[in-house]
Amino acid sequence: MALPPGVWPTMITPFDDDKTTSIDYKCLDALIEWYIKAGVSGLFAVCQSSEMYNLSDDEKVQLARHVKCRAAGRVPVVACGLHTHAVLDQRLFNCLGTFGGSVEEQAKFVIKISKEVDAVVVVVNQLAKEDEGDEIWKANVEELLRLTEDIPLGLYECPVPYKRYLTPELLCWLASTGRFLFHKDTVSLAEPIIQKLAALNKANVKNFSFYNANVATLKLSLEHGARGFSGISANFYPWMHTWLCKNWKSEPEKAKSVQQFLAIAETTLMQNYPMSAKVYLHQLYGFPIKEVCRTGSYTFEDHKIQWLEHMKGLMESVCKDVGIDVIDP
Repeated sequence: MALPPGVWPTMITPFDDDKTTSIDYKCLDALIEWYIKAGVSGLFAVCQSSEMYNLSDDEKVQLARHVKCRAAGRVPVVACGLHTHAVLDQRLFNCLGTFGGSVEEQAKFVIKISKEVDAVVVVVNQLAKEDEGDEIWKANVEELLRLTEDIPLGLYECPVPYKRYLTPELLCWLASTGRFLFHKDTVSLAEPIIQKLAALNKANVKNFSFYNANVATLKLSLEHGARGFSGISANFYPWMHTWLCKNWKSEPEKAKSVQQFLAIAETTLMQNYPMSAKVYLHQLYGFPIKEVCRTGSYTFEDHKIQWLEHMKGLMESVCKDVGIDVIDP
């Protein structure tokens, strides 16, 4: 079963503004409807954008279940199978280096959350410590595969707590197992992306979808065989990524304009993300999302709001020139 090409937003999690910051499921429903209306191909729930390191295991399962239920078969849903191994204390987390616990513990949670989604995404930096080599990592993956039987899986090169990149050789091996359907790639340089895609194309693997998280290289990666995009800016204007993924080949000049905007705008929206996405949706669109995050307390000064306003105006101008419908949340 191949996952569809296109855009997979790394979903933000709406929270209530009470002291416990519980998940705002009513707002989440509205957010899901907006993503789907904007033409996304799938939804990536329970990821770093979702503040997964600050969610309990029960909340992760409930969040994945709710997203899958609301999507109601209109788009597939994937979620990280990241077991909360320790208390939700960022200082302790930084010291641990890993958060998922033993391979056995991670496998148990993968099995648990697999009942709620179409594929369970493995956070690659949780399968070996930073100073452990690829052979140890590969052995741990083999054990995870054995323990999780035939559950469809995905891969996520999450940059926290440390960034572990998959080599072209490792990526081809993972694809060849037939177990991995989804790969969110976070390499920011063009050449490593090209090398990975060339290796996958040469290996002629089936049902393995490479989604680029780096928007600056999105068009380039599509030209070399990537299946789409899974990154943070899809929480701001997902219809633009959708258009680019569908039209990069048939409308090269317009695609160039869209790609240029996406690359330049990324610097603005990354300021205090994921709060920036919530501020953007709330203050500039009136979307009923609270400006609340568990990942930290953010102060959005007037000049940062102005940056978002300028970004929105430029986005609307590019959409008008290219002929892309803006999908307001």
